[in-house]
Amino acid sequence: MMRACAFRWFCMAAGLLLLGIPLSGQAGKEMEKASPQGASGVRTHLGYPQDWSSQHLLMPGTRAEDVLAAGARDPRHVYNMVMRQVALENARKAEEDARIGIWGPRPPRRFLRRTAMKIDWAVSLENGYVPQNQFPAKYRFDIDTEDCNSDYVVFGLTVPSGTQANLVGVNNLYTGATPACNGGSPWVAFAYNTATQTGGQIETSPVLSEDGTKVAFVESTGTASYFHVLVLPSPIPTPGAIPSQVGTVLSPQTPAICTTPTAAGCMTMLLIETGATNSNSSPWVDYSSDTAYVGADNGLLYKITPVFGGGAPALVNDPDNWPVTVSSPIESSTVLTAPVVDDHSGLIFLGDGSGFLYSVSLTNPGNSFAARQTVGAEAGGAGTGIVDPPIAVNDPANPTIDQVFAFTGCSNTKAFGGAVIQIPANFTSLTTPAFVNLGSADGNGTCTGNNVHSGTFDNAFWLNGSATGHMIACGFMSGTKTRPLIPAPPEMYMFPFTSGLIASTATSTFEVDTTKGDECSPLTEFDNGTDMMFFGVGDATVGYVKSSTITTSLTTPTTCTAGAPTSSCVTAPSALGGTSGIVIDNEVPDGGTNIYFSTLAVGSVNGGKCPSGLTGGSLNPYCAVKLTQSGLE
Repeated sequence: MMRACAFRWFCMAAGLLLLGIPLSGQAGKEMEKASPQGASGVRTHLGYPQDWSSQHLLMPGTRAEDVLAAGARDPRHVYNMVMRQVALENARKAEEDARIGIWGPRPPRRFLRRTAMKIDWAVSLENGYVPQNQFPAKYRFDIDTEDCNSDYVVFGLTVPSGTQANLVGVNNLYTGATPACNGGSPWVAFAYNTATQTGGQIETSPVLSEDGTKVAFVESTGTASYFHVLVLPSPIPTPGAIPSQVGTVLSPQTPAICTTPTAAGCMTMLLIETGATNSNSSPWVDYSSDTAYVGADNGLLYKITPVFGGGAPALVNDPDNWPVTVSSPIESSTVLTAPVVDDHSGLIFLGDGSGFLYSVSLTNPGNSFAARQTVGAEAGGAGTGIVDPPIAVNDPANPTIDQVFAFTGCSNTKAFGGAVIQIPANFTSLTTPAFVNLGSADGNGTCTGNNVHSGTFDNAFWLNGSATGHMIACGFMSGTKTRPLIPAPPEMYMFPFTSGLIASTATSTFEVDTTKGDECSPLTEFDNGTDMMFFGVGDATVGYVKSSTITTSLTTPTTCTAGAPTSSCVTAPSALGGTSGIVIDNEVPDGGTNIYFSTLAVGSVNGGKCPSGLTGGSLNPYCAVKLTQSGLE
């Protein structure tokens, strides 16, 4: 009951904002409320977490009151809507200020000259990095105000060797604000070595609690996986405070193992599976029930509760339902994606390395999937798998039946290589999905050997759903029989919708670059007065971070070289995918919108480095990077 009551206060404040009333005064005070976890009655603050899951459960084109009602089931709906609403409101205010001659600390967006990408900072992660198609997580204390101390980004790292930190939190993010945080320097606020097992790694994305005090993640070894909940320092350390840091990247803090996640610096440890690692399935947290769902490489899906509520996390002991065998051992690859929980349809969606899309009943799965759909080529091979989580959408064009989108680099449809599919949430194995071609090696269905990662939607889709919106995905430039391109260069595609279904022909495309074998990272879109898309791209020989302005078509990013960034391109260390997944924070008046990611090879962007300056630190480590979006137009 305390959980529901607490979230109603959040919805009240969010509703005021969506209706045009700022989150200040009494509304702002109401955000200080009883803990959503109901652990102790201690009053806490619910902020705005952004992580990998923020882009995989969408409710576009919906009235504010409907979004708030849906937010009682899943606050991601409210987070997404409020962030976009505030961004557009700030853009409107900037235009109004410009009209009357008041620009404040920075000119409005349409008056900014298109300049080279602004590289705000790069922080050393030493020998660790966020893996390809995984994401850092961002916590924002207040939606319309930057907080140098309480806002932070957390990076869960794969560390090939050494005993350094593998969970790193950075605050004092807004080095371009007026005044700048910490004199213009970001701060490693906390750094933990969370490995409890020999060879333990964080190979997937972390998830934050609603109040930003805890982080959940999976530790994977070569043969097992463990679920952890770590209680972060409170308050988050900052320069001049005592303590000013909890660990450093090279000298990390080791969490105390605890049964319940209640004390700062303690971490729970739950064995998920002794016979399988987890290389790709990030946990999904259902905040309303304080339950996590996570897969393992043996094809099983597990249910864990509680998570952030203060009790001891435990696997649900229900032999008639959990765990669920999703991908059968007879398949070529049983590696699962992260699950996407869609409360509206009562289903969980996920894919596997063999190219199958699955639905699982949220309430009574009976140890098996509800339906399976073939997406990747049945013969298997490189690129066949669904490697990124599906996207579940409640489209206003068809509000009773949610739509699911999945991506593969090697489609089961003849003459297609890469593909995106759209299928109703209540699909069966007999349902015919809408398949859209994302290019092939020879133009006739030959697969390139590369993966296709998660696409995104434009702002028109957020406003009106499929009625006016578009799906954008990065696939391959199709070759011909006389000019084989195996592997092929990456190509960006923009598809409209017709009667609620994705159209078979793209209305806008561009060749991302000319390097055969490059892969794009998952795509990230945000509109703050200008609709923009951001992504990494690269292979073992090149790497870039690029952006494209979205209107009724896509602008083609310019080319760039190290030391010579452009308004839409900056180099990154050479690696497949270019960068980790990209998270974005909100547009605010003082400091701009920012994107955060990790490099996938040593070095920073634009040919730079980020040496830690610490004794024993690398002169050319992996880097956590922040770029300012205003420089990416």
